[in-house]
Amino acid sequence: MKVTLLSRKKHMREDGWLAELISMVYSDHPFAGVHTYVVSISVGRSRANHYHGKKEEWIALTAGIVALHLVDTRTGERESIVLDSRSADYGLIYIPPFIAHSIQNTGEGEAAVVVFSRTPEDPADTIPFNFEG
Repeated sequence: MKVTLLSRKKHMREDGWLAELISMVYSDHPFAGVHTYVVSISVGRSRANHYHGKKEEWIALTAGIVALHLVDTRTGERESIVLDSRSADYGLIYIPPFIAHSIQNTGEGEAAVVVFSRTPEDPADTIPFNFEG
C-alpha cells in the first residue's frame, strides 16, 4: 500500500494552535484554489478577533462548543451563533469581507474549527477588531 504523509507545521499559541491543511503555499497536494487550515481553541479562550477587507471564509466546527461572535464593521450590526459539535444539525458558516469574527470556546474541552478560503493568509488584510467595544 502506498500512502504519503504530508507534513504541516503546527503554530502553537497559548489560546490554541493553527495548522494549514491545504494551501497554495504547498505543492505536495492535488488541490488548487483552496486554502484550508484547522484552528484549535483552548477552553475559555477566543480566536480570530479580526475581519478581512477582501478575504471570504467558510468556518466548520469539528469539535467542542463555540460561540461565533459577528459584527458588521460597516453597520455595527451584531450577531452571535452557538455551534455544538454534538448537535444533530451541521452547518458551514460563510463570513464575507468586513464581518468581524471571534470564535469563543464555551465548552469544557478543547474546540476546533476548519477554515476554508480561496486565498492564503495576507497579514495586510487581517484587521484586528475589539469585541469588547
